[in-house]
Amino acid sequence: MKSNEKLQAMLIKNYVFFSMLVGIMAILLFVLFNFQLLKEMGESPDSKLKAQEIVRQDFQKIPSEGVELVQGWVEILDDHRQIVFVKGKKLDSITAYTEKDLNELFYDSKQNRYHASITPFETEEGRNYYCLVKIPKKNITSDLTFSNTYNGQYNVFWLLIIQTSLLFIILFSINVYLYSRWTSTKITNPLLQVARGIKDIADGHYRNRLNYKANYELQQIQASFNNLAERLEKAENEKKQLEESKQRMLVDLSHDLKTPITSIKGYVEALRNDLIKDEEKRKNVLNVIYTKTELVTGLIEDLFELTKLDSPDYPFAKELSDIAEFIRELAVEYYDAFEDKNFHFQFEIPSYEVKVPFNQILLYRSLSNILSNALAYNPEGTTVTLKLTEDDTKVHISIKDDGIGISNEIKEKVFDAFFRGDQSRKSDGGTGLGLTITKKIIEMHNGSIHLDSGNGYTHFQIALLK
Repeated sequence: MKSNEKLQAMLIKNYVFFSMLVGIMAILLFVLFNFQLLKEMGESPDSKLKAQEIVRQDFQKIPSEGVELVQGWVEILDDHRQIVFVKGKKLDSITAYTEKDLNELFYDSKQNRYHASITPFETEEGRNYYCLVKIPKKNITSDLTFSNTYNGQYNVFWLLIIQTSLLFIILFSINVYLYSRWTSTKITNPLLQVARGIKDIADGHYRNRLNYKANYELQQIQASFNNLAERLEKAENEKKQLEESKQRMLVDLSHDLKTPITSIKGYVEALRNDLIKDEEKRKNVLNVIYTKTELVTGLIEDLFELTKLDSPDYPFAKELSDIAEFIRELAVEYYDAFEDKNFHFQFEIPSYEVKVPFNQILLYRSLSNILSNALAYNPEGTTVTLKLTEDDTKVHISIKDDGIGISNEIKEKVFDAFFRGDQSRKSDGGTGLGLTITKKIIEMHNGSIHLDSGNGYTHFQIALLK
């Protein structure tokens, strides 16, 4: 299926898709970076142990896991400092606090066994409470040291920057690879096929064709390449056929010359050695020699004529003439010959002028070959019809007989050089070049010749441009 999408549109579409993919990837990495940054720098290690960090209006939802992990607990005091709720395992028996008791929880003394933090809060009903966190001192330490928090956070920030950048580079590389592979299937792969196809053409392999799915421009290249390959293959086949035809013609020519010359040589040797005593037989032998000589001469003349017609330098000139008068003269010339062999010769020729550009000498040779064949190879009583008709652009010459006909097996070969219908290659036949010359002459007139034949009829149809 041919694609109508142009290469430029495809590249723009791919680039937009690639850019959107890179943008989405950058946004996702930015979100991931911020999430990790907040996770690493947003809270201190002891934030989940302080009352102000874990206090909730709903007592049951207070996240006390961190406190309980170090064997501490959480107490909720009302505005009279009475304990109304405890979360975690309480290690003392205190149920209420005075203001002094609360203050003593924050004294740095050995008698104080707990680290404490307290924060007030208000519920949705507007009631005031205190959240108190108590952790045994033996489970945690509290030393006064110079903090290096800033430097730590600085290092964490740049570490996340490096990690995110590496992840971006990896994902970007994967994206570029996938984009290049995608693009290569659309452009590179077809171009590789074109390169291989050109190499095949250079190596003389014309049968291979390109077959790929691509954009409009590459499809045009494929169509043009396949058309070129088809034309080269056709030219190569025609060249091979021409070589085979030339080879066959040389073999046939050698055979056709050798047979009569051998006969002539034998008769001449017999005469030279005085082997033929009877005067009558000597005359018969001389007649045979003359006939064979005429046959060789005709063969050479036909071959010379065909060679001249094949030459591009052959002077071929057409003159605008009355072809109806030309056909009438041809019919008159052959009328007596047909009558002598008891043929029925009929013709239909317009009484008015039919002007057509043609070469009278060559067209006479062409038509006379067909009429001579009809006269030579058909039995007595055969009807031969010569007809001339015309239309707006062409004249049509028809030569038809109801003789022995030509079989379908050899009909396509009658225009080949040295072909004879009987395939006997007898030396007393024609040269086998007559219809080859006929076809060549018609083609030189930019015309066409067609043979329709079967058992009992032969019909040559010639068309010439006006």
